[in-house]
Amino acid sequence: MKPTASSADEPLTVVWSSLWPSRPDDQIHFDLETAADGGTLLRFTLLAAGDAPDQSKTGHLLFRLNQLLFADLRYSYGQ
Repeated sequence: MKPTASSADEPLTVVWSSLWPSRPDDQIHFDLETAADGGTLLRFTLLAAGDAPDQSKTGHLLFRLNQLLFADLRYSYGQ
């Protein structure tokens, strides 16, 4: 499932729709902030609609997000 930006308060916040067909009402919120060194800090929050997923499912969801967001960065450092 491909996420879509369901809302944005550019350039500070972006909200993605769910990545998971089995959890269509979940959302991923991205918050951007300027760092003291001039860089950008990124915080993402997974908001689960309804019942919270168990620990195993949470691990799966976060693993998928980390792959989508940071895999290319890790690969660029040879990891």
